[in-house]
Amino acid sequence: MSRSYVETVLLNGEELEYAGTLHWVIFLPGFSSTIFGAILCMLTPQVLNETFMLGLLAEMHGYLLWTGVSLVLGGVGMIAHSYLRFVSTELAVTNRRVIAKTGFISRSTFEVMLNRVEGANIDQTVWGRILGFGSIYVHGTGGGITPIDHIADPLSFKKQLMVWVERNQPTTAANGAQRHSVAEAGN
Repeated sequence: MSRSYVETVLLNGEELEYAGTLHWVIFLPGFSSTIFGAILCMLTPQVLNETFMLGLLAEMHGYLLWTGVSLVLGGVGMIAHSYLRFVSTELAVTNRRVIAKTGFISRSTFEVMLNRVEGANIDQTVWGRILGFGSIYVHGTGGGITPIDHIADPLSFKKQLMVWVERNQPTTAANGAQRHSVAEAGN
């Protein structure tokens, strides 16, 4: 069995702390298209027979049927694409980094050491709030912002990310001692 991308890039002593996933909502366009197309294919002959196939409706019979078939085939293609996206996306927070990998054949990765993360924002639409998905924007030092779209339960992902970002920051006692010595030097 092949190992995941995250497992292959873990450093010595690095452990996976939280793994995120994409939300099932990415399948909705494909399912909607497939269902609408199937309904159109099934109802077209019945509707046209009930109207005695008069005039324009008789001419549209072939177009409606092919439109339905096209919607079904396009929907199946979108479902397949969404499935590949779902299984090939890895989102992880380790005790040292945040890692995001997308892509099946070609690969795109985003990895930032936690001590280089300045913050994270969540963007959720109304539907995202209702259904529990959203986008997270991770801000790295140097102005880098990377979006992670359609993530399931973005609040949990952000919470785990920020817990580990805080743990990887210098201790506040060291910061307080450093501020104290700077204040004494200024006097």
